[in-house]
Amino acid sequence: MYDVLIKNGMVFQSQQGTFEKTDLLIQDGLIAQPRDTMQHPQTVIDARGKYVLPGLIDEHLHLDLNGSMIGANGDTVCIPNCVTTACDGGTCGVSNFPQFYNSNIIRYEANVYAYLNVSTFGNKSLCLHEENHDPADFRPDLIERLFHKYPDTLRGLKVRMCRATLGNYGMAPLEQALKISAKLQEEGFHCPVVVHYDDLPKNVSVQQLFDAMRPGDIVAHIYQTKGETIFLEDGSIHPAVQQAKERGVILDDCHGRVHWSIPHLQAAVEKDFLPDIISSDTVRISEYVKPGFSLLHALSVFSAAGASTERLLQCVTINPARALGIEDRAGILMPGMPADIAILDIADTQMVFRDRYGNTAKGNKLFIPLLTMVGGRVAYRQIFF
Repeated sequence: MYDVLIKNGMVFQSQQGTFEKTDLLIQDGLIAQPRDTMQHPQTVIDARGKYVLPGLIDEHLHLDLNGSMIGANGDTVCIPNCVTTACDGGTCGVSNFPQFYNSNIIRYEANVYAYLNVSTFGNKSLCLHEENHDPADFRPDLIERLFHKYPDTLRGLKVRMCRATLGNYGMAPLEQALKISAKLQEEGFHCPVVVHYDDLPKNVSVQQLFDAMRPGDIVAHIYQTKGETIFLEDGSIHPAVQQAKERGVILDDCHGRVHWSIPHLQAAVEKDFLPDIISSDTVRISEYVKPGFSLLHALSVFSAAGASTERLLQCVTINPARALGIEDRAGILMPGMPADIAILDIADTQMVFRDRYGNTAKGNKLFIPLLTMVGGRVAYRQIFF
């Protein structure tokens, strides 16, 4: 007997970016291969007219609840938004990651991974310098030790490249992070470098930053609005950014509240320069606070900017699964995969979306969470579904 049958839904084939009306069977926490039509399921979920997807992946947000002032509550921001897999965006360094793991990661309902901040003390929240970017203070020995201890959980190294934290160090922190990453990759670890790209200091250019990135590395906040952006004065995409994307550097919208604008999203859609990943960049003070408070809100804003539904959904399923190196356990609906499943309604809307800078866009689609299943167990369900 099967545990669950989800029937009549439009199932998202994330690898192809298409929908197919079909049924899903779940047994023992896994998506099952139909074998015997006489095996009746214990539970039937009728998803007629709704959209059945791999559990969404929020690849960059901050979840060190009570360990950092920016840490959001993974149980309240993930499961109710159909997020079954999340990756902390480098809140902690080697000094505090074990506490984060023991206090939060292993207890959250969603599957939680993490980038390790290359700065030993990680993000210090409201301090004058949120990270210590002196490369001499980075500890490659301790970073390597943690990757050996948490090889499945740690998914890369985070470094922030912005005026507020870099001081006079220029490219040196990124260069050191790349060296540490390369050594870990040689040892077989999944370890891209993840860059927080924001208002750059005068001694770092977009050209330098993007030229330094390797295939598989990730640049977050690509539509940020401060200083030198990815757009040139004539509105075209900076050649270094275009070239980075073409050679396999992964571009992450990393939404947040201050790291995007509606005009930048519209310009990106117009130029067919969508991100590879859309993530929420949720922090404690932005939980359910507009203008950018959840992954589903970010999808709705991008839809208002003109992006197609299918491409948006790939940005929160298969694409982040590949970037995190977890496509064998997330981002795809196929027999043998964990039954981490999201059911959404995608409803027409005329709701007006606003960014942090006073710009507006008339919406067209709302991505409404109906049900979240983790490992075959229903973890969240709307009262009207």
